[in-house]
Amino acid sequence: MDIWAARIDPILSAALKQRDAYTADHCWRVGALAVALAQACGLSQHDLSILSVVARFHDIGKIGLPDAVLLKPGPLDADEWEIVKSHSVRGEQIIRSDRYLPYMQEAALAIRHHHEYYDGLGYPDGLRGQAIPLLSRVISIVDSYDAMTTRRVYQASRSHDETMSILSSERGTKPEVSPHL
Repeated sequence: MDIWAARIDPILSAALKQRDAYTADHCWRVGALAVALAQACGLSQHDLSILSVVARFHDIGKIGLPDAVLLKPGPLDADEWEIVKSHSVRGEQIIRSDRYLPYMQEAALAIRHHHEYYDGLGYPDGLRGQAIPLLSRVISIVDSYDAMTTRRVYQASRSHDETMSILSSERGTKPEVSPHL
């Protein structure tokens, strides 16, 4: 993954930070937590190498969202929600823009599918269960954890225990990662 560090990482980090500091900080937290979770679950070094970078850019597609939607301090309407949901496909397209990027296919799919749910009600493709790429499942869990434990304009932060209880209650609907991957 040396090419990520030398070529992609600084460029995408700068673009994300310029676009939205909250999203950039969120992505860095998700990156660190995703690697820790993946290590605890015994993922391969190959997967850890890809995940260590891809998780930090899982929301890179948000750079293409309009300010009125991305920075809206209140609830989104149905049309705005559809725009937000486009960020995973936009992120996939950004990663695919460098066809020589090592592990580009795995990285692009991990970003595209990080909002898929085990029950098929996620987006963008409604994938179910094991059809969701493993790296996407790891990112999804950690993404949800960070979103719930971080204060936002429209939501107070939750405690670790409360967040873990919510994540536990979502078993069977949202992605799961266990030692039996």
